[in-house]
Amino acid sequence: MSKSSSDEQSVVRITDASPTQKSRYGVVGSAVSRIEAAIDSKALVRTLTALFPLVVLALVSGQTKWLLVSLVTVSTAIAVDRSHLAPLGVISHGIAIGAGFLVLMASLAYPPLFVVATALMAMGSILVTARGSELRSLGSYTFIPVLYLACESAEGVRQSALIHRGFELLPFVLAAFLPVLLISSINHYRERRPEVSYFAHYAKWSKRSERGDRVPYVEAMIAIALAVGLAAALVEWRHIERGQWMIWSAASVVTGSAASARVKFRNRIAGAIVGVPAGIFVGLLVPHDYFVRDLVILAALLTLVCIRPYVMAFGTRCACAAMAFVVAGQSWTFASERLINVAVGSATGLLITLAVHVIARRIECSRKPASFR
Repeated sequence: MSKSSSDEQSVVRITDASPTQKSRYGVVGSAVSRIEAAIDSKALVRTLTALFPLVVLALVSGQTKWLLVSLVTVSTAIAVDRSHLAPLGVISHGIAIGAGFLVLMASLAYPPLFVVATALMAMGSILVTARGSELRSLGSYTFIPVLYLACESAEGVRQSALIHRGFELLPFVLAAFLPVLLISSINHYRERRPEVSYFAHYAKWSKRSERGDRVPYVEAMIAIALAVGLAAALVEWRHIERGQWMIWSAASVVTGSAASARVKFRNRIAGAIVGVPAGIFVGLLVPHDYFVRDLVILAALLTLVCIRPYVMAFGTRCACAAMAFVVAGQSWTFASERLINVAVGSATGLLITLAVHVIARRIECSRKPASFR
């Protein structure tokens, strides 16, 4: 039977169905449409392809370090997709992550230096937008893997051994972006126009000559430096475990405007309030072993690329983080730290953003002539 005949019969069956059956077809069709709208299947396939070598290496070698650095793979894939990096840009991005990781690992031995280093890196994640709005993802997904890898790698390590630990993990960090570089190089090769030489084609940093509109960045850069610096100081002062959640939450809320910062704050709080309890509940039901935990961690990374609605993506990510703690045999109270750290960090970012915005508006008004006020 041909495909067209099969489709015609399907249409006839739906047309001849009773009102109740038509209603069911409509509900199912609506649910499928919503899922397709929420899930970015192409990005999911690309990311899984890039992660496949790391997962295989982790299984064959038994080295969990490959799963730890998989955040670098996902971050580089996001930077390529959203900031349109060419292979040369991918290499630079990987080197920047490796260098930033070493700097932050070394700074963790001295809390004041760590506060300053994280604030400067956060400023850099905003400063790149001076060249175009598309580069915001590049800045964010350089800061995120550096911060998370450094904080997680430093857990349980003596201060005197932090630099050694950093150099021990550096080869894994640098190797993690190679699958993305390979995929990017193949795609870049296919996109070459016959009239363009290979040297000129591969000398590009970005696939696009235009990187989006240049956006005002000074206010956001000041806000993120203060927010991240304050959050990092609080983490070091109170010795907060998994303080990277609080620090990134403070940075994430600084979006460039007061209105969007309020929206981002509400979305993160809503996602954490729903996601963390759900993750704890599911974690109590599934088997408690390291294999399940690794699958949950992998799922958390995939939420960065495959779920479009931010609240759903962040809520799922919070659920995965909470579930990973429970599955690893830790108390559910440790999993609830995710909610607290996200709430405190997001509130810090919002308050600093609003304060900087008010001060900037007052300075702007004071510079205007009286006739224009």
